[in-house]
Amino acid sequence: MKILQTIIILFITISSFAQSNYDDSKISNKTKKEVKKIEKVNELMSSAVYSSGMRPKQWGNFETLKETATESELIELTNHPNGVVRSYSFWALSYNKNVDLFKIVKNHLNDDELISTQFGCIGGQEKVGDFYIQVLTPQYVDLDSKKLNKQQFRELDSLLVYTNNNLNAKYGAIQRIESSESNYGKIKELYLEKNDQSALVKLAKYNKVEDIELILNNREQDNSEEGGFFHTYKAISNFPNSKFFPFLKSQLQKTLDNTHYSNEWTQLYRAIASYKNEDAKNQLLIPFTQVEHKNIRKYHLNMIFSALNEFQSNSYDELLWKLWQEENKISPKVFEYLSSLNSNKAFELTKKSMQNPNELDIANFSFDNFEETKSLNEQMLDLIINKDRDFGLQLIRENIKKSNVHNFPLYATKASEIKDKSFVKPLIEILETEWNAHIYLSATKALISYDNQDINKQILNARRKNENLRKDWGGKAFDKLLAENGIE
Repeated sequence: MKILQTIIILFITISSFAQSNYDDSKISNKTKKEVKKIEKVNELMSSAVYSSGMRPKQWGNFETLKETATESELIELTNHPNGVVRSYSFWALSYNKNVDLFKIVKNHLNDDELISTQFGCIGGQEKVGDFYIQVLTPQYVDLDSKKLNKQQFRELDSLLVYTNNNLNAKYGAIQRIESSESNYGKIKELYLEKNDQSALVKLAKYNKVEDIELILNNREQDNSEEGGFFHTYKAISNFPNSKFFPFLKSQLQKTLDNTHYSNEWTQLYRAIASYKNEDAKNQLLIPFTQVEHKNIRKYHLNMIFSALNEFQSNSYDELLWKLWQEENKISPKVFEYLSSLNSNKAFELTKKSMQNPNELDIANFSFDNFEETKSLNEQMLDLIINKDRDFGLQLIRENIKKSNVHNFPLYATKASEIKDKSFVKPLIEILETEWNAHIYLSATKALISYDNQDINKQILNARRKNENLRKDWGGKAFDKLLAENGIE
């Protein structure tokens, strides 16, 4: 009875906020003028777009709309016939902490008009209702916009799941909604009646034997022999039942032809890895030897390593050591794990890896800890310095000379922290020959940290020798560094 009451309340809520008709008479002529400018461009754009980072005129139109339109006008404009106007109007309202934005979002759960978007270098299309939700999602679109709280998001997820809508946000809502028996019937209905693939993935989390055949018989439209199972694999990852394993083994064999690769394989390897046993390990070992094409093999191994980062098990220890030792594939999570298993072996591999850091295939996956303050290279270097300081100092000297632009700042920073005199010569040599501003500026900061007059004179001599230190933005930044530290 409680379940039925909840559903009824949800339907009443969504119908109560059915989208109203736009009333043009409520908009002043001054605001209409700005609205027409936005309509003419008809694209939702951020403040900096394309690879050049240019500021588009449309952003100026948006800012003028924010300044010109009143609160009541912006609320009315969220029902404007043009989707881009609706989106900018809602965005403008999101800065107003007193407006009931949640009510407006609920009013637009069926607002699935596609609009063109350009945010930075990324262009595409977005449904208006999805954009409304993104504006109110923490860490999305605009950090200054008002955001929904946890309770509101839970209600929004329920509305997205239990009401008829075509928003892309529904996919995430289905995955987030509680896996309770009260929700099971609705989830299954979405799959059986709408063929909602996200519902199949959620259904698998219930681990019900009665759903095994549904999962095995699922296939999305795809022209390739082994394709069309993206969500099937995802579902199996949530429900690694032994009855699925023969299917996974058969599918894996279809990927080993050396002619192509597919992003679906990422989910195939996740599904296999989710079993966390010896049989799964043996299947994950197959691509190491049976895929001969170098580039295709790399795709396979990258996907396997990604899966092993997510589905950690001591059954996969052999694979993780193999990937690090033979393929140079490592991640912060795996490094920490393997170091705890065998610190001596990890130390020896760390020394080998750090002798050629530019070749290290460092994988940082979304499920790693973003709050980690040290990079993997820094963790490795610290381990070496703690266990073998002389070798660590030697590594820093060598990598000052040969590191690429991505790795060099680490060694320059370590040089400034340790301030060993043996670092001065290779750092000065960088200043005398380097063209890349990011590298020579890092080297300059490291040398300045020594606070030594003789070193400062060598920095000035390097500027005379290397014309790269005197031109373009790098030259200006170099001069500024010297001026700030009184080096003349």
